[in-house]
Order: sequence, then structure tokens, then C-alpha cells
Amino acid sequence: MELKLSDVAALWRGNKHMPQAEMIVRQYQAVLRCMIELGFHEPLDTESELPNRLMPPEYLELFHKP
Repeated sequence: MELKLSDVAALWRGNKHMPQAEMIVRQYQAVLRCMIELGFHEPLDTESELPNRLMPPEYLELFHKP
């Protein structure tokens, strides 16, 4: 799932100004929330993250990111 998340983040970076960007963010957030629910509690590599404003609150709370 972590590889999928990285792929989705890369897809967003390539399409962040396109109409499908919002759908890509929703997909990313759903995958990350699922990972957290399944017990994933490690910080992601920078290339696997979206900007903090687009990260799910569950992830930000877990790592106290500003």
C-alpha cells in the first residue's frame, strides 16, 4: 500500500493543476487513512507525501506536523 500511496502522490504532482487533482487527493487520503487504520504508524518519505494542507488530519495528528 505504501508503494500505491507513493504512486498516487506522484500522479497528483503531475496533475495538481488539472481538474482531476481533487479526485487524486481523495484517493490518496483514502489509501493513507486505510493504512493508518490497519496499523501503519510511521512517517512517510517526503516523496510519498502531499502538502500538509492536503494530508488527512489523522496523519498530521499522528506526527504533529505543523
